[in-house]
Amino acid sequence: MATSKQIPDRHPAASRNQGKRLRRSSKKPNHVDQHVGTRLRLRRNLLDLSQDDLARRLGVTAQLIQKYEAGETRISASRLYEIANQLAVPIAWFFDEIDAKARAAAPEASHDPTADFSELVTKRESRQLLELYFGISDERIRRKMLQMAELLRSRGDE
Repeated sequence: MATSKQIPDRHPAASRNQGKRLRRSSKKPNHVDQHVGTRLRLRRNLLDLSQDDLARRLGVTAQLIQKYEAGETRISASRLYEIANQLAVPIAWFFDEIDAKARAAAPEASHDPTADFSELVTKRESRQLLELYFGISDERIRRKMLQMAELLRSRGDE
């Protein structure tokens, strides 16, 4: 009589975990993806483009642009090329300041508020404040505004 032998799966859990481990490590965004996303948001805001505007230009959803900017989704090389063309910057622009950011994140580095400048100007409120400030043609009034801002900040520390 012929018997059919089944070959036992020696490590079924290991093979399942290996697939998950590989999938996770190859797709999970890292600090470079987050930096590129921050630079994308910065450039988009500097050009006064909404996420919807950029998404339409690229033929993707605004939600995907949001995920790119948050560093939740990696941007492929071809998509980064398209984005760079739409935002009129070289691809290398997205990687500028990445080494300085890594040095600033080192434990021995002291916190430098100016290192966060590119993240600060990605906020609409910051851009609006800068535009309003530099829209004041009288230099004396601009200096008075700075003094007032310093006073308000110091009052907030009390």
